[in-house]
Amino acid sequence: MRTMWISRQIAEAQRPRPAASSARISGSGAAGLRSLPFAGPWGVAYLPPDAAQAVLVETNEGTACIGTVAQSRGIRPGELLLYSAGGAEIYLKNNGEIEINGQVFHAKGGS
Repeated sequence: MRTMWISRQIAEAQRPRPAASSARISGSGAAGLRSLPFAGPWGVAYLPPDAAQAVLVETNEGTACIGTVAQSRGIRPGELLLYSAGGAEIYLKNNGEIEINGQVFHAKGGS
């Protein structure tokens, strides 16, 4: 009987673990998640709104949020959309256009 328990413990310890986990930011738990360090590209600062699904990883310094699960916004591969909870948007399109809150700007020398 003890041998089976040991075998199960060994099998469980060897089972692959996910490199990251996710947590929904909401309610009283939001304060705890917001106290974590938020990692992202240099020069981009963010604080996810309530109901965002944060992606968490364990580091040698503790748990960190490396981003949130993005909702489909209709962008194409290679494009970039920056947006806020208040509705502000900057959309960099593959055709060289830059759209800021609906106003389209054409890249220099572009169409």
